[in-house]
Amino acid sequence: MSALVTVIYMSFSTAGRNVEEAEKRRDATDLARTLVAKLSGDIANAYYNPLMPETVFFGKSSGTAEDELRFDELSLTTLTNWRRPETKEMDIWEVGYRFEVRPETGDRVMVRREKRELGKESPPLEGGTDYVVTDRVAGLRLRYYDGSTWVNEWDGKARGLPKAVEILLALDDGPIYITNVEVRQ
Repeated sequence: MSALVTVIYMSFSTAGRNVEEAEKRRDATDLARTLVAKLSGDIANAYYNPLMPETVFFGKSSGTAEDELRFDELSLTTLTNWRRPETKEMDIWEVGYRFEVRPETGDRVMVRREKRELGKESPPLEGGTDYVVTDRVAGLRLRYYDGSTWVNEWDGKARGLPKAVEILLALDDGPIYITNVEVRQ
């Protein structure tokens, strides 16, 4: 009888661990899909006009070209804003993605910055509201395609918009997700 109980217990224990592992993978995949979708939407709808100094597209690398796992930064103006009624907001807004280290824990968190009102009184790459997105990102590598070459950094003031952006997102539990996003010109 005890042997039978042991076998049954082991079966349920193994099944429970398998379910927990599957749930962790599903949660990681859901998080990655959400992050990549948000980044992709902002990038695909990027807006830059050299005659409007408040528009930007600026990508900064945090490592070398050979580094697969970096913590790159991106700031851009995009047409993904949903204007709030009764505000001075435009359809264009500035968003940014960067990483910060929390001093109390030493953990790195992904931060999204949103600036809804653009104008001369609010210089590009300054101001807005920061939101902590997640602490589960182990790396974000962004590369920019100019039509012939992939580069690790981008300055829209010198080059306009890239043709495409490659997003490599790594989560803390190992999975790496890669996609290319075409930028509407």
